[in-house]
Amino acid sequence: MRSRTSSTKARGALCALFIASLALASCSSSPADTPSPEASASSGTASAAASAPAGGTEALAAAYEGIVGAPPTESVAVPEGLSAWVVSCGQSQVTCSTPAQGAADAAEAIGWESNICDGQLNPNGWANCIRQGVAANADVIFVIGQDCSSFQGPLEEARTAGITTVGVGANDCDVDGGEPLFTGITKQLEGMDNEQWWNTLGGLQADWLIGQTDGDLKLLEVTFADTRFGPWISDGLNAALEDCETCEVVGTLQLSNQDTASGAMAQKLSTALLQAPDANAISVPLDGWFMAGLSQAIVSSQRSDDLAVVGAFGQRSNLDLIAAGQGQDASVAFSLEWNGWSGVDTALRLLADQEILPSGVGMQAIDAKTNMPADGAAFAYNPVIDFKQAYLEAWGK
Repeated sequence: MRSRTSSTKARGALCALFIASLALASCSSSPADTPSPEASASSGTASAAASAPAGGTEALAAAYEGIVGAPPTESVAVPEGLSAWVVSCGQSQVTCSTPAQGAADAAEAIGWESNICDGQLNPNGWANCIRQGVAANADVIFVIGQDCSSFQGPLEEARTAGITTVGVGANDCDVDGGEPLFTGITKQLEGMDNEQWWNTLGGLQADWLIGQTDGDLKLLEVTFADTRFGPWISDGLNAALEDCETCEVVGTLQLSNQDTASGAMAQKLSTALLQAPDANAISVPLDGWFMAGLSQAIVSSQRSDDLAVVGAFGQRSNLDLIAAGQGQDASVAFSLEWNGWSGVDTALRLLADQEILPSGVGMQAIDAKTNMPADGAAFAYNPVIDFKQAYLEAWGK
C-alpha cells in the first residue's frame, strides 16, 4: 500500500500510551533528540514514543528508528566441555529455527557440543525434546520461544537432574508467585520486562499502520493466544490506537499453531477479509504465518494494493515478500539470531552465579523503502550492531 502521513493527534496518542505503560521518557521535539541505543539501553528510558514528536511523518520515523540496545560488555567465565540441548519451538517456522540455530552456533563458538531438537509446534513435542535433553545428560537446555506452562513436568525433571534450563524469548511460570521452573530466562532491554517489550512491538506496528493510512485506520487484527507474547503484542497495538478517533479495529481473527499445522490459515484469513470489506490494513503477530498461507490469501483477495499489512519478527523470507509486494508490506523486525546468542550469555551468567544482563535486542520497522537490507541479506539493525563480536569479547573468545 502506498505510504501516506498520519494525523498529529494519533501520534500524540501513541506518545501518551508509552509514557503511561512503560513509565519512560516523554516525547521529544525532534528526531535529533533521540538518545543513542547505548544510552537508551543503559538508562532504561528507551521507547518508540519517546523518540519522536507528534505527526504522521514522525510516527513513521519512530517506527523505522525503533528501539535498540547494545549487548552486555561485562565479562563472564566460560566452562569448558559442556553440552547444549536446544529445543526449537518448531523447525518448520523460521521464527523458531533461526534463534535455535543462533543458540547452537553460539554454544559451538565457545567450544560446547550442541544439538537441536524439533518441538514441532506442539506441547508434546516441546516436552519430548526437553526429556530427550535430560536423557542425553545435557548440561544446559535452551527452550526457544515457548512459555513453561506447556511443559512444567519436563522442566521439573531437568531441575531434579541438575540441568540448567534457559527460556530464550520465553516466560516462566512464576506469575502467581510460585517458584520459577526455568533456571533463568533471557532479558531484552534495560528497564523493560518481557510484557513491556512485546507491548512496544505492538505499538510500533500501530505507528507504521497509522502513518500508512493517514490516521484513517480500519484494521483487521490477527491475534495469537498460544503464548503470552501474542496477547501482549495485541495489548500494545490496541492501547496505541485507543485514543485515535479515526482508527478502528473492524475485525479480529485469532490463529494458532494448530492452524499452521493443519494448513487452515489461508482459508481463515480469506473468510475474515470477506467479513471486513472496509478494512484497509492487517496486523499479524508472526511473520512465519505469511509463509503458512496468509500471503497467498491476501494476494488472492485482489485487495493487496489497498491493504497496509504489517507483521513482526522480520525474517529474510518475509523481507522478500515485502520487497516483491506479495501480501506483506512491513515487519517490526528484530534479530532472532541475536536472541539465540543471548540465551548462551544468559546460561553462562547463571553458571557463574552472575546477574542475567539485558541482551540489547530491540526492534525496528522495515518496509520496501526503509531499513531493507540488500537482496539475500538478513535483517540488520540500522545502524548495524555486531552483537556476535561483542559477545565473544565478553566471553573472552
